[in-house]
Amino acid sequence: MQTNVSPLMTPKEVATYLRLSIATVYAKKCRGEFPKGSTVKLFGKLLFKRDKIEQLIEDSTEPSFEHF
Repeated sequence: MQTNVSPLMTPKEVATYLRLSIATVYAKKCRGEFPKGSTVKLFGKLLFKRDKIEQLIEDSTEPSFEHF
C-alpha cells in the first residue's frame, strides 16, 4: 500500500486506474463526462483530482444483492 499518494493524477494515471486508454480519458474530458471540478490545469498540464475520480467510481458502483 502506498503511503505517499498524490492528490492529483495525470491523464495516464487516470487511464491506468480506470482501465481506459489515454485517448478515451481525453475524449471523456472533452465531452464533460468527468464530474465537475475533477480537473485542474496546473503549469499547462491537465491533472485530475484523485478524490473526485474515486468518488466517480463509488457513485458508479452497482449495489450488490445478497442471496438468501
